[in-house]
Amino acid sequence: MTMLKTMDARIYTVMHITGAFMIFLAYGGLIVRSMLRSEDILVRKMGAITSGVGLLLVLVSGFGMLSRLHGNTFHPWVIAKLIIWLVLGGLIVLINRKPEMGRALWWVTLLLGFLAIYLGVIKPG
Repeated sequence: MTMLKTMDARIYTVMHITGAFMIFLAYGGLIVRSMLRSEDILVRKMGAITSGVGLLLVLVSGFGMLSRLHGNTFHPWVIAKLIIWLVLGGLIVLINRKPEMGRALWWVTLLLGFLAIYLGVIKPG
């Protein structure tokens, strides 16, 4: 049973990392598109779809890992990661509507990614 539990957690980990990669790939492209003041609808659609699927993958796999590895306990680091997830989900609005904030959003996105990784690896509190 332990082997099965570990394998399931690994699958969730791969899904989680893939989802995170999708979010940051999409936001990087959308930020650059926004900063260039491009009206390319295809890039905007691809970015929105990729980030949406990535956000869904991160959420589903995150709860899957949590269930497999920690039970259904909501530790403070889990709540912090959910807040980061919500902020990332809302960031797309600023990226698309405030091109003048592009440079700042680039670094905010990177910082949110760092915090999410830190919380997931260190699990403080």
